[in-house]
Order: sequence, then C-alpha cells, then structure tokens
Amino acid sequence: MPITEELKRLGQSVHRLNEGSEEINALVADFDRILGELLLPFDYLHPRPLRETTIVGREGKRVIEVAYLGYLPYRGQRHLVVKTVKVVESKAAAAEGGGQTLTPLLLAPRPLRHAAVDVLEEVASAIRRQLDELADEVDRRRGRARAAVDGLEAVRDRASSSSSSGRRPRVDEG
Repeated sequence: MPITEELKRLGQSVHRLNEGSEEINALVADFDRILGELLLPFDYLHPRPLRETTIVGREGKRVIEVAYLGYLPYRGQRHLVVKTVKVVESKAAAAEGGGQTLTPLLLAPRPLRHAAVDVLEEVASAIRRQLDELADEVDRRRGRARAAVDGLEAVRDRASSSSSSGRRPRVDEG
C-alpha cells in the first residue's frame, strides 16, 4: 500500500477517534449537569479504581497512585471528578498526609475519562440506591412525625373536650 494511502487512513482514524472523544466529553458533561440538577445531598466515590500505577521515586521509595471516579465537592459544587490518591512508602510522607487531588472529569487525561465512562452506569445505580435509602429513611421519619402529631392532636382534643365539660384534663403518662 502506498504511503499516501496509509497516511489518508491514519488521518481518518485520528478524525474518528477525536470525534468519538468529543461526543464522550459532551455526554459526560450532560451526566455531570444532570447530577448537579438533582441536588444530591451526599458525596459518592466509586469503590473500584480507574487506574493504579506504581513507580519508584528519587529516594528509591515506591509511590502508588490510585485514581477513583467520584461525585464530590469541587470549588463549591459537586461534580464528577477523578480523585487521585498518592501513597508514598515513607514514614515522613505518611506524617505529612495529603497526597490527594481532585480533577474535574472533563479535565482529566483522556484515558481516565474513557475509563470513567465504563463505570458511569454503576455510578448512576449506586447513587440511585443511596437516594432510595434516603427516601426510605424520610418515609420512616415522616410516619413517626405523623404519629407524633396525631398523638398530640388526640391529647389536645381530649383536653379541650374535658375543659368544656368542666373537668380537669387528664394526661396519660405512659
């Protein structure tokens, strides 16, 4: 195959890759926007890392870097982010703490964005389960609040009917 034909095919492949990546970015932005519109009352961090790398640092200590997908506060609002955690094989580094960064998913390197897309459905399912649990908790509390109000209304009604008959109201202490 002549070199010009190969270069043409290479250009088409690059175009297809970039077009697909741009569409992925737009869909990730939509996903992030919709999560923001839901005003979720909690953070979420996917339990499985997107990437894990190990290198040996200048002092010969291992540095492990793990990247997670999360829906976490970033500059005052929750967004899809890549949370990167660095673990340094050193007591001094452990004492310093830190070693964590948050990067908006759309600003993360392409391989991380694409890896994140593979778990977005799991993220949506996990967030929905957490919302269902919160809704169940609200339903339970709403029932308890309703029972408390109903009980107090019953006490009030008994008290008002007793006072209209001239008797002193009796309040149960149990």
